[in-house]
Amino acid sequence: MTENLKQAVIKRYSERIKAKSSCCGESAGCSSGSGSQKQVEASESSCCAGSSCTSDVQYGELKDKLGDVSGQSFGCGNPIGQSSVMIGDTVVDLGSGAGLDCIRAVSRVGATGKVVGVDMSEEMIAKATQNVRKMGLDEQVSFVKGDIEDIPLTDNFATLVISNCVLALAPNKQKVFNEVYRILKPGGRFIISDVVSAENIPQEMKDDVELFSNCISGASQVDEYYKAILAAGFTNVEELERQNYGSLDAGGVGISLFSITVMGYKYT
Repeated sequence: MTENLKQAVIKRYSERIKAKSSCCGESAGCSSGSGSQKQVEASESSCCAGSSCTSDVQYGELKDKLGDVSGQSFGCGNPIGQSSVMIGDTVVDLGSGAGLDCIRAVSRVGATGKVVGVDMSEEMIAKATQNVRKMGLDEQVSFVKGDIEDIPLTDNFATLVISNCVLALAPNKQKVFNEVYRILKPGGRFIISDVVSAENIPQEMKDDVELFSNCISGASQVDEYYKAILAAGFTNVEELERQNYGSLDAGGVGISLFSITVMGYKYT
């Protein structure tokens, strides 16, 4: 089942980048918090933070060279806006998609820094590589194909790990946070935006390929999410932001979904 879920995620996002279908499309039927399961499922987007689209605000600076980026934005938060990327940072973006956050990050790391994006989709990597070349940043930004539950990077590689609405698409969040800890240097930190739930989502919904790949039923219950972060070894964990995402009807019981942006440190 785990492999089926991952393949469904790859297929969905590969199709979306080809179709330029993202959180700002006319078909985005995101719930504003009181919607039913059908309202959540109706969304062709996995990035329904509240019911507003943030791509114009976050990525507007890229439009001159990349054109309309709304069809390339799949996030639920703004980890770059929260991360205080520093000169000389080595940044890893998990689930880097079309590379928009990588491009924003590299503008802040200076000549001595670099950014690496990790994504499972060949189509996403191709689009991200194209975008980086258009921006003239291909000497500092690179992309590798890989599973974020088994990141293809060496130990102590990065000073900052970011991710934007991707861990909810990973079946095993504990593995992801363990990997984030492994690739971070001592003193490194992560800033991750993700979708979580107030209540536990029933297993049959987690196993629903359509709901999971649409970044809905893979959301962890928020307390369990924080337990996974702490179990990986992170300290000074702080929630920086929380936004309404929608709601899910689980057999007549409402499950609240929201996006959070979380920061944590690896000190040893």
